[in-house]
Order: sequence, then structure tokens, then C-alpha cells
Amino acid sequence: MNFNPRKLFVIVGEPHSGKTRTIQYLFQRKQFYLFKQPIKLDALWNKKFIVVNTPDPYCRADDQLNRIKSVIQYHTASDTSFLFSLNLVLDNSAFDIRKILLYFNQSAFEVYYFVLYSSWFDKKVIREEHIFQLQQLAENGSIHLFDRLVTQSGLRFNERVEEVKEAIGKILGIAINVDPQ
Repeated sequence: MNFNPRKLFVIVGEPHSGKTRTIQYLFQRKQFYLFKQPIKLDALWNKKFIVVNTPDPYCRADDQLNRIKSVIQYHTASDTSFLFSLNLVLDNSAFDIRKILLYFNQSAFEVYYFVLYSSWFDKKVIREEHIFQLQQLAENGSIHLFDRLVTQSGLRFNERVEEVKEAIGKILGIAINVDPQ
């Protein structure tokens, strides 16, 4: 029995909501190598992560699920947390993420869904029914909504990134020092 399950963080949003950019800002890098050593989110943190970013906004869910499974299997023995990004698509198409959510529900991970409510690219927000559907489908996990409106605002985007970082830190039990500017 696993009394200290590993953490699995999932950054969820619609295409162009800024998921990739959020991950890049969090880890201060542009490229992530799935089959190399885990990386730190912050130099002062001792916790490490494997980051799996969505290759493109229109990646088929089956392909993404296979990629997620292979990365988790490869890093089974490592003491690390995982961070994934998912496009919130629940329309029964080839991009629908229900299979991925089912896989996360059946996993032994502690799952945390970080929902990016507003789009970076255009003035759109996630529809309430999609959030409700996610709540219904994510049986094994907690959902954290980041509702700051960030459309084309670098300052507001950076504030949302800091909110995500603080949430991860709290979950991992790490005190975060935020510089007031």
C-alpha cells in the first residue's frame, strides 16, 4: 500500500490558453526532455519533476495517452512528480480527453488539475459546463481554478504563473517567497 503517493499535476485549458507558456515560465526553459533526469521547478526546491507538454494544440488523445503512459513507465523507479498539460476537449472527437482522465483516475497518483480559466491568445474563457464535466470526470483528484483574466497581458500572465507556482508549493509543502514589486 502506498502511503505517500507521487503527485501528478495537470495544467488544463482550452487550446491557446497559455498552458505551454505557463510551463515554460514555471521552469524557466523552453524545451523539456521526457526521458532524461527530472528537473527542479525552483533552484531552492528539492522536489523534482518530469514535464510532459502537449506537442501541439491538436494532438489526438490516444497518442497523448500513449505518450503519458510511456513516460510514467520509464520513470517508475524515480522519486519525482509529474506535470502534464491537457487541452480541455470533451466533445467525443479524436481529441476528447476522457480516456486520459480515466487513466489518471485509475492511477495511484495524487492528481491535481490546474484549470487555466482564461485564454492568453483571445478573449475567451472556459465554459462553465466544461468545468462541470471535468469535475464529474476527475474522480481521483482535486481541481484548482485559476480565474485571473490574462488575455495579452504579460503582467497578469506572470501573476497567474506565480499563483500556479504557489499552489504547487503548498501541495508539496514548500514555503514560497513571493517578491512584492
